[in-house]
Amino acid sequence: MRNEPTLRFLPQSDGKQPLFMWLTIPALKLIEDPLIAGRLVSVMAGLGSLFAIAVLTFVLTKNLFLASLSALIYAVTPFSVFFDRLSLVDSLLSFFGLASLVFGYLLVTRPRLDLAMLLGFALGGGLLTKTPALIFYLWQIILALFYFRPNPKNFKTDGFKLLGGWITALIISQAMYAVLRLGPNFHLINFRNQDYVFSVAEVLRHPLNPLIGNLKTSFNWLVSLFTPSLFLLLPLALLKNKRLTLFLTSVSLLPLLAQAFVIKAYTSRYILYAAIPLLILSAQGLSALSIKIKGKAFYLLYLLVFSWPFFLSLKYVFTPEKVNMPGDMRYGYLGGWTAGWGQKQVAEYLIDLAKQGKKIVVVTEGYFGTLPDGLQIYTQKYPRITVIGSPQPVFSLPESLLNTSKENEIFLLLNRSRNLLKANELERLTLVASYPKPPRPDGSREFLDFYSFE
Repeated sequence: MRNEPTLRFLPQSDGKQPLFMWLTIPALKLIEDPLIAGRLVSVMAGLGSLFAIAVLTFVLTKNLFLASLSALIYAVTPFSVFFDRLSLVDSLLSFFGLASLVFGYLLVTRPRLDLAMLLGFALGGGLLTKTPALIFYLWQIILALFYFRPNPKNFKTDGFKLLGGWITALIISQAMYAVLRLGPNFHLINFRNQDYVFSVAEVLRHPLNPLIGNLKTSFNWLVSLFTPSLFLLLPLALLKNKRLTLFLTSVSLLPLLAQAFVIKAYTSRYILYAAIPLLILSAQGLSALSIKIKGKAFYLLYLLVFSWPFFLSLKYVFTPEKVNMPGDMRYGYLGGWTAGWGQKQVAEYLIDLAKQGKKIVVVTEGYFGTLPDGLQIYTQKYPRITVIGSPQPVFSLPESLLNTSKENEIFLLLNRSRNLLKANELERLTLVASYPKPPRPDGSREFLDFYSFE
C-alpha cells in the first residue's frame, strides 16, 4: 500500500475499512520496522484518547481536577496500555468515540454549525475505521436525553437547531464514508460483517445465547483489565453525580449489550471503545471517596488505587508472558497460531541470505493474516525473497513448494499445530529453527517451525 497507490483500498478485500492503514502509510515512510510503524499509529491514537477523555470529563463536570484524574487513570489502566501499544484499529476507534461524545455534548448544549461539522468529522472518522462506529450515532440521542435543555420560550427553535446540527453531522460523516465506494470491494465490508454477527432472525431464535455468556465474559474482562481497584470505584460515582453516572453507564451499556446479543466470536478488544468512558466514573468514584478521607489516609487511598493498575501495566509492557491475562488475549497475542513470535527472526535470516545473492522462496501456511502477510511486511523490499501462501492446515507438502525450481533456496514456515504432514513427507524437510511461543492458558505451547526443503 505504501508503494502502490492502486492498493489504497486493499483492506476492503477482507471487509475492513482502510483508515488505520492509510494512517500507517506515512509512518512506514519514517520508520523502517513495519511493526513499530503500525504500533506508532495506535500509540498516537492512545494519546489522542488520553486528551479526549480529559476534555470529555471537563465539559461534562467543569472540574479540572476530575479531568486530570480521568486522564491519569486512562494512562495507567492495563486495558488502554495493552491495546494502545498494538497495531490494531480499536485504539483509533476509541479515540473517535470519545471525540464524538465531546463534540456531541457541545452540540447538544450549544447548537452551532462549527460544532456540528466537527461532530461529523468524528463520526466519519469512526466509520472509516470500523463498523461498530455506527453506535456513535445512537450516543448522540443519549446525549440529548440527558443534556438537551432547550429554553421553554424557544423550544422549537432550539430543537430545530439541534436537529439541523445532527443532519449536518450525518451528511458529513456519510460523505466521508462514501469515499470507500471508490474501492472495488466496498460490498465486502457488509458481506464480511455477517461473518462476525448473528442475524436478527437468529438472535430471536436464541435471545439468551450468546447474550448471557458474552455478558459474563465482558464483566470478567472489565474486572481484569480495569483491575479490581478501579472497577470497584464505579458504583461510588453515584455519590457524586447521579446524572453523569447514569449517562456514562448508558453510553457503555448500549454497545456492550448490542455486541453481547449478536456477536459470534467475542474478544476483549471489541469492547475497548465501550469500556473507556467508564474510566470517568472510576475517577468520579475516587473523588467522591477521597472527600470523606483526610490526612495521610488520603494519600494512602490514591496509592492503593493506582499501584495495582500501574504495576500490572508495567508487566503487560515488559513481561506480558508472565501476566495472568484473559484467555482470548493470551491465546490471540501470545500463545496461539495468530501470535507473530519468531517471524521477525525468520525474516532476518532470509534477508541475510538474500544479501548474499541467493534467490529464496518461502511457502507459508495460510493465504492472508499473520502468515504470510506477517512475513511479507519484513521482506517486501527484497526482490530476491518470494513469500507464497498455501492451504492450512498443512496435510501434505504444498504444490508451490514441490514445483519451485531447485535453483532457489526453498523453505516452509508453519505453526506446529497446523503441521499435519505424514512422516515420509517430514523426512524431506530439515528443521532450521523452531520458535516457542508463551504457554497457553491450558499450559500447552505453540511453536513456529521453520524448515528448509531440498
